[in-house]
Amino acid sequence: MRKLFAVAAGSLVAFALVALFDFIGSALYPVSGDINAADPATLAALIASIPLPAKLLMVAGWLAAPLGGAWLALRIADGHWVGWVVTLVFLAAGLVNQAMLPHPLWMQVCAVVMPLLGGWLAQKLHHKPYPGEPLLG
Repeated sequence: MRKLFAVAAGSLVAFALVALFDFIGSALYPVSGDINAADPATLAALIASIPLPAKLLMVAGWLAAPLGGAWLALRIADGHWVGWVVTLVFLAAGLVNQAMLPHPLWMQVCAVVMPLLGGWLAQKLHHKPYPGEPLLG
């Protein structure tokens, strides 16, 4: 049960982190004009018009989100696979996002590489608590 909670909490944190990065990017670089998500051409033009710093911030979120979520899952459950499950959940959501929205090729590559790198970094940064040390706190 602890491992299931760890995956759920880690996934929730990962999605909250990526939403935070996206919010910061949209606050710093607001999109002007009418957003019609039903029209693929308008959506493609909108994504192409996003400034490079905003895109880089989005990609940074794709690294930070699985790193934070996987680290938390590892900290809660201390099982190597829980961090990778959080990473794969985030990666699957990112691939769905890439399939639905027309991102540039370099961002499509980053949508795969960055979550995997974040999950790997979480594995490296996590350490087992010493006996008697609480998992969180």
